[in-house]
Amino acid sequence: MKGFDEIQQLWHGQAPDPNVSFETVLKRIKSSRSAFARKLFWQSISTGIAVAILLWMCFTVDFSTWTTYLAIAIMVSCICYYFVSQLSDYRAINNSQDLLSKPQDYIHYLKTFQQKRYRFNTRNYTFYEVCIGVAFALYGIEMYFALPLWTFIGLVVFVIFWFVICHVVFMKQYIRNEQARIAEMIDSLERIKGQFNETKDL
Repeated sequence: MKGFDEIQQLWHGQAPDPNVSFETVLKRIKSSRSAFARKLFWQSISTGIAVAILLWMCFTVDFSTWTTYLAIAIMVSCICYYFVSQLSDYRAINNSQDLLSKPQDYIHYLKTFQQKRYRFNTRNYTFYEVCIGVAFALYGIEMYFALPLWTFIGLVVFVIFWFVICHVVFMKQYIRNEQARIAEMIDSLERIKGQFNETKDL
C-alpha cells in the first residue's frame, strides 16, 4: 500500500472519477462535519441555559422541602455532565478538519468517534435518564403537598409518559440520525480509499 503522502496527493490532485467527484465528496464531508458540530454546539448552549435556570431557582425560590434542593442538585450535576460531554465532542469534531488531508487517518478517527457517541447516547444517557428520574421523584414530594391530589397524579402520569416517549421514540431517532450522519462521512472517505486501491491495481 502506498504511503499517506500519495493518498493525500490522490485526495487533492487526481482527476475525478466519473462516478465520484472528489470536490463533491470533500464538500459533502465538510458540510456534514460543520452541521454536526453546529448541532453539538447548540445542544451545549441549551444545556448551559438549563443549568443557569436551575441555579437561579435554587437561590431565588423558597421551597418547602429539602428534597427539592437535592433534586435540583442532582439535575444540575447531570446537566453539567451532559454539557461537558457535548462541548467536548463539539470541540473534537470541530477541530478534526486537519485530518481531511489524511483520509485514512480520518476514517479511523470517525469510526472511533462514532463508537464513542453511540456509547454516550445509549449506556451513558440511560444512566443520565435514571438520575433525572430520581430528581423528578424527589421534586414530586414538594408537588404532592402543593397540588391537589388529582392534579398531582396527572402530573406524575405526564412525566412518566414523557420519559417513555423520549426514550423509546425521540432518543432512538436521534441516535439513528446521528449514527447515519457519521456513517455517511465514513462511507464517503472509504469510497475515495476504494478508488485509490483500484488506481493502484491498474
